[in-house]
Amino acid sequence: MTGKEAAERLSGNLDAIYGYAFSRLYDKSRAEDLASEILCEVISSAERLRDEQAFWGFVWKIAEHTFRRFLRRSELSERTVELTEQDVGTYCPSPEEEYVSKETESEEIYLLRRELSLLTKIRREICVAYYFDGSSCAKIAVSQGLSVEMVKYHLSQIRKQLKEGFSMTRKLGEKSYNPGTFRMNFWGDWNKYGDLCRRKLPGSILLAAYESPMCAEDLSVELGVSMPYLEDELEILEAAGVLKKDGERYRTNLVILTDAYDKAFAQSLSGRFQTLAKELFAEAKALLPSVRALPFEGNDFDDNRLLFGLLNLILVNGYDRADELSPKGPAKPLPLGGHGWIFGHDNDYVNYHFNGVTTHNENRAGTAWFSAENYRAIEKCQIYDHSDFVNRREAMCDAILHAPADRNNPTVPWLIENGFVFCRDGVLSPNFPTFSSEVYGKVCELFAPLSRKVADCMVEVSDEGEKLLVKYVPPSVKDQCGDIAKIQHRLDVSAFLLEEMLRAGLLTLPQEKTPLCVWGVKA
Repeated sequence: MTGKEAAERLSGNLDAIYGYAFSRLYDKSRAEDLASEILCEVISSAERLRDEQAFWGFVWKIAEHTFRRFLRRSELSERTVELTEQDVGTYCPSPEEEYVSKETESEEIYLLRRELSLLTKIRREICVAYYFDGSSCAKIAVSQGLSVEMVKYHLSQIRKQLKEGFSMTRKLGEKSYNPGTFRMNFWGDWNKYGDLCRRKLPGSILLAAYESPMCAEDLSVELGVSMPYLEDELEILEAAGVLKKDGERYRTNLVILTDAYDKAFAQSLSGRFQTLAKELFAEAKALLPSVRALPFEGNDFDDNRLLFGLLNLILVNGYDRADELSPKGPAKPLPLGGHGWIFGHDNDYVNYHFNGVTTHNENRAGTAWFSAENYRAIEKCQIYDHSDFVNRREAMCDAILHAPADRNNPTVPWLIENGFVFCRDGVLSPNFPTFSSEVYGKVCELFAPLSRKVADCMVEVSDEGEKLLVKYVPPSVKDQCGDIAKIQHRLDVSAFLLEEMLRAGLLTLPQEKTPLCVWGVKA
């Protein structure tokens, strides 16, 4: 509040200020002096007022302090005799002043609770034990495993922190009411991170600490979450390796592909894939007779459906070929188990081109494997469910091997209902192209030139993406950009090419649910 605004509020209540002064001094002349001093002090101190609704509590508190100074000054100058209660009078506050006093007290209690909620765990526990439970420093030292001197140090710092906090105007950050959206992406052998950020708070922490490291207290204010609840989340994220603590500050330890970056990347590739998409389609279609001459399940599919599967095979093999030409670094062991890479998005995958990717899934026995790519462009027809990964993998491979349906496998009914597999007389069979290892090798050989074209394009695009990505990430994660660009943008090339074929009318989506981009191999 400005001094001008305070003066405007006071101008209509000058009688109340004078009445306050007169009720304490019972001297008209001196009451006028005191009232003037109170008015000046309120106006000059108005900028310190945190909450305009507490204005009158602020006024009466200043009035009390000013009155005390007025008396002390009068005594020192010997302009008044010793004052007795009879001289000063017995002051009875009005109902309005009692209400303001209670409001002021409530505000102070709120501030105390607010500042206590921002103490670190050890200081919070020491504060509660000492001030609320009445424990001695020696007793607290034993329970906390600290020296008595260290407990006393923490108590002094607690008092200092609370005092400083009372004088601060803390404003909750935007994420306290608008937490944003964070989605995690995993690429590796065993995803233990799928459930880590399903709730809003963990994702909001990673978003808040991404651009600049933040201490726990600042995160608490930014997110509008008190420390007792925040600390558990920080420990979980730190243990998972996605949050790192440097000194007293936390920073997000993964690359986040922001909406701004995604759009800049897509803009840089505008119109890039039209020619290559037409070439791939024409050359793959020309090879159809040679492919149909090979013995495999699905060689009787119509041209459109078979080309969906074969073109996807070309794209996935191109991805593997690109990794040979320009490899990612070795998959890192992850704190929660497995090996791989983790990165994120600051939106609900709005710029992502897949609903899931699983390029090589082998059953436990090692006798079969399959590949299933969920391009968003074909979600009308194919949504392969990646949940319950182990059971679904076994059921799909059982179908490839024409094995009896496992009645204890809970994923089998879903796969049958959604047309990925058939079941006849208790035996499963695939509703997608399935090759023997020998035939699969011949198919890959036929399409090797096309996969190489795709690989060259993927390497070029991912290199460009890495150069752009480093401009959008904080320095602490720049070293991750190369691998993330290779994973993300080489997959993007596959999606861009398939989308271009659909846009140009080279491929047509069926009206019914059909597994279009799935194939299996008997190992």
